[in-house]
Amino acid sequence: KVTFNGFHDLAAGSGVGVIYKDSQRDFEQIRQSTAEISAQALATIGRHADTGSSDGVPVLIFNPLAWERSALVNVDVQIPAATESASVVGPDGAQLPAETLSVEKATNTCHLLVQANHLPSLGYRVLYVVPGKAHFENSLKASGLTMENAFLRVTVDKTTGCITSLFDKKSNYESLAPGACGNDLEFFKDTPKEYDAWNIDPGTLDVPPAHIAKAESVELTTSGPLRAIIRVRRKWQDSAFDQQVVLNGDDDQVSIINDIDWHETHVLLKAAFPLAASSAKATYEIPFGSIERATTRNNSWDKAQFEVSALRWADLGDNGHGLSLINESKYGYDATDHLLRLTLLRSPTGPDPDADRGHHHFAFALYPHAGNWKGALTVRHGYEFNYAPSVVVLQKHSGDFPSEHSFFSVQPENVVLTALKKAEDGDGLIAHFYEWAGKASTINLTVPKGAVGVTETNLIETPQASSAVLNGETVSVPIRPYEILAMRIDYPHSDK
Repeated sequence: KVTFNGFHDLAAGSGVGVIYKDSQRDFEQIRQSTAEISAQALATIGRHADTGSSDGVPVLIFNPLAWERSALVNVDVQIPAATESASVVGPDGAQLPAETLSVEKATNTCHLLVQANHLPSLGYRVLYVVPGKAHFENSLKASGLTMENAFLRVTVDKTTGCITSLFDKKSNYESLAPGACGNDLEFFKDTPKEYDAWNIDPGTLDVPPAHIAKAESVELTTSGPLRAIIRVRRKWQDSAFDQQVVLNGDDDQVSIINDIDWHETHVLLKAAFPLAASSAKATYEIPFGSIERATTRNNSWDKAQFEVSALRWADLGDNGHGLSLINESKYGYDATDHLLRLTLLRSPTGPDPDADRGHHHFAFALYPHAGNWKGALTVRHGYEFNYAPSVVVLQKHSGDFPSEHSFFSVQPENVVLTALKKAEDGDGLIAHFYEWAGKASTINLTVPKGAVGVTETNLIETPQASSAVLNGETVSVPIRPYEILAMRIDYPHSDK
């Protein structure tokens, strides 16, 4: 069903209306079945994990990425006894930063924000929720329409709702251009000569766009120890825009969560960010790599790149400083000189007269950084924005797995594990990697114990000539710049 609904007109939003009703039913089935598979897999891990080493209700936090990370997660847990608030401790008994959002007194259910630090690479950590208020130091502060933590300070304008300052405290650098309106919503007339839903015509972005001069409301709605939110509400013609500018206590990026009620016709909407740093080229993530594209419009080749595609991020900077604009569902960008923009919505009338009209919920993030995108690990930020940890509430029991465990880890930082699956033939694991920094490296993998052999394969799992070496639970293999590499790790046959 996933592959069928990847048909090009359907996936691109250029199909007739009825196919989206059909695909919606398919995707509902996909979500239901994959959620069940994931829940069963996490429950299996949970049954093996030792959860009896501490007081409190055990909660397993699973990291799906193959590097250690920290993340702010939502935890909903029923406490055995009545309490006004709850806190969280790790397996060692040390308290973690946690904020009680609310308590349902009828069921003693606590809704928490938890700063889950040092989550193992492609693995889990068991935490324990206990009654009582959490006490911890935090750097997050919010006053008026300014929010700041140890990494960033962000200010939103009361009148326009624009982000007027995005200050990188670590490098002492203002990321936005002087007088800039960051997160400016720009509206372009979008009337292709033909193929309405397929094309954005040359010249569309050359005409000055319409803007929203005054916001309906701008207010600090959340000012907790772990999360601050400034909410901006705006209207334009028949559409309404509700954006939450979010800064978490330990984050080095700002998220913008969008709820848009869209009712326009032949209008293209962009979010614009005028930056302090500029370059003749911007960098965009593409499948298993990146590509530089011109920010100038000096010739026909440059002019043809007025709108380009990207996966999880685009980055613009001068190697001294830059900003990565990260997304989780919007893939059209443009960059000119010091301006970086993300396309949010269109509104064609053919072949579907109602295309895109209605409610939209999505998010993107701003990651200002020193140096270039490689040194700033923008690739990892893009993955982390798209792949949140999973949370599972468990019962207390002993287990043959420890209370925290990594199943698989990959070094160095410029290599990403993109897939891990059971081999189609025999008892083995297939792992896919790629190198993103353009640097020849040696991959060092830590794999589940018991491996008896390792070999490189192609992408249909046929063995290839291999220089991989297995030494206990460690695999070493060279990888070339930008190479996609597949590997098979074999295990003894088991009937379990």
